[in-house]
Amino acid sequence: MKWNKWIVFLVSVCLLCTGCSYSSTQVTVPKEEKIQLTKTQKEFDDFLEEQMIETLTADYYTLHSYVEDPEALGIDESTVEKTFGRMDEASMEDNRLEIQETLDELQTFDKEDLTSSQQDTYDAFLFNMEVSQKLSDPKFDYLSSEFSPTNGIHVSFPMIFSDWELYSQKDVENLILMIEDVDDYTQSAIDYTWKQNEMGTMCIDFDSVISYCQQILEQGNESSSLNTLIKRVKELSLDTNLEKEYISRIQKAFNDSYLRSYQMILEAMTELEEKGENHPTGLANLPNGKEYYTYLMQSNTGRIQSVEDVEEKMNEAYQDHIFSFYNNYEETMDLFDMKTSYTSYEEILEDVKEQMFEDFPTISSLDYEIRDMEEDIATDNGMAAYYQIPTLDGNQKGQLRVNPHNNDISSVDTFMTVCHEGMPGHMYQYNYLHEATSQKIRWSLLRSIAYQEGYATYAEHYSLKYLKDIPQKTLKAYSSYSMFLYDALILADIGIHYYGWDIDTCNENLEMYGINLIQEQYDQLLYDACIFEPYYVGAYEFFTLQKKAQEKLGHSYDDREFHQAILSAGSLPFEIVERHVEDYISAQKK
Repeated sequence: MKWNKWIVFLVSVCLLCTGCSYSSTQVTVPKEEKIQLTKTQKEFDDFLEEQMIETLTADYYTLHSYVEDPEALGIDESTVEKTFGRMDEASMEDNRLEIQETLDELQTFDKEDLTSSQQDTYDAFLFNMEVSQKLSDPKFDYLSSEFSPTNGIHVSFPMIFSDWELYSQKDVENLILMIEDVDDYTQSAIDYTWKQNEMGTMCIDFDSVISYCQQILEQGNESSSLNTLIKRVKELSLDTNLEKEYISRIQKAFNDSYLRSYQMILEAMTELEEKGENHPTGLANLPNGKEYYTYLMQSNTGRIQSVEDVEEKMNEAYQDHIFSFYNNYEETMDLFDMKTSYTSYEEILEDVKEQMFEDFPTISSLDYEIRDMEEDIATDNGMAAYYQIPTLDGNQKGQLRVNPHNNDISSVDTFMTVCHEGMPGHMYQYNYLHEATSQKIRWSLLRSIAYQEGYATYAEHYSLKYLKDIPQKTLKAYSSYSMFLYDALILADIGIHYYGWDIDTCNENLEMYGINLIQEQYDQLLYDACIFEPYYVGAYEFFTLQKKAQEKLGHSYDDREFHQAILSAGSLPFEIVERHVEDYISAQKK
């Protein structure tokens, strides 16, 4: 939970609900060429290893999410504090110092002395550190919200503990300590928010937070998160008396700390709403907000670029998508009630898997499991599925966590979601990189959210070609329609947070795009700045690179080779991905 210099989204790994297992064996992806490393190159690899360990041990949540057996990696688990960190000035200052120290150490290496793969890693590392340094400037310390509707701590904790895996008795002891820390971390977040109120930078959707906390408190000990943790203790097959003791301690910690934290949030939000000075008008209207939004945009789009650059790209994308829509749409089409013949998530994945390797590089293994989400999560967030990566050192399979309450498996939206989260999206991309690169830090921790979500969004739209029971022209119209709506939403996000639009001004400016936001849609953008940029600006980058390759290569262009070029780069900033595509184009021209 503590701010992390990598700016990565960390989720713990879990194998919980009974599900189906599947695997695929294919021709092996070419590994990185084995070469004799120079002294400097070996030192750079050592530096990366040290950075990975440092990141894993930054807090216990991160360590437990990624590692089953810390000792095997040379990590003394007892030295890692069993807390979620703190949202306070001392922690923010420590992070600033850590970023500067890391940058200084990174820049002792001359990039030209490194291998080509190491140069990619160097550039990605440098990008992350420089953007992190900009965002960690003290003048931005109180601009982000700890209680945003999508990523706030109140909505994060249920998923964190629902996904918490237990491998040993020691893990149970540590779990109890982490539950006991929830109220202390929550207090630091509340204190941070009161400080925001003093500084005039508080921007909170009080109704959303209060409603969510009331829901958690009403569930109380019936929470599926608690029931899941108890179930996992039982799965360890401990001594009966010891098992009862642990369950009792977990229940006590859950009541005394976890549920107490939601009561604390509820009381604080109620008081802040009544006595505080809320500013629900976007970052543009807060001190230093426009500059902060600029750097947030760079972090979430994987490029050093201005907000105006992104605005121009989205206007261009909108024009392309609206043209494609009208070029494919016919009045006889029913875009909103299209049905496939699929009856299960696994049927979708297996059908796509059978078709996709004509268009995507094959990999030697693609083991996965399909498991249900926890009841509270499935009910609360409405998501159809998400991909859960395995730990770095375990034998677990990646999971596609699916919503058991989804009664519309046959919808095109469900198909696209499974392609986004599964194949050829996140699941496939993660396994490809895991197999293709020997640099563990590249496929484990050093990841660009813009690449990840942009690629998966590209993949879900590309995969519509695999649907055989709906005309492709209809699917192209639907894809274009979906994309131009999100192009407009990103322009609205820019308007709110860079130009200071209220909802009326927002709708006046969106009128030319045929879009009219209701209050709920406006609030989603207002309280979660840059939420859609990784997906749709990221996808724009991939579609633009594909178009460039097609134009330059003509009949020599091949989807499979293009996909290998973008996948071989890894989940890195787009300047690096672009280099790989340029290399592919040059090689094809020879």
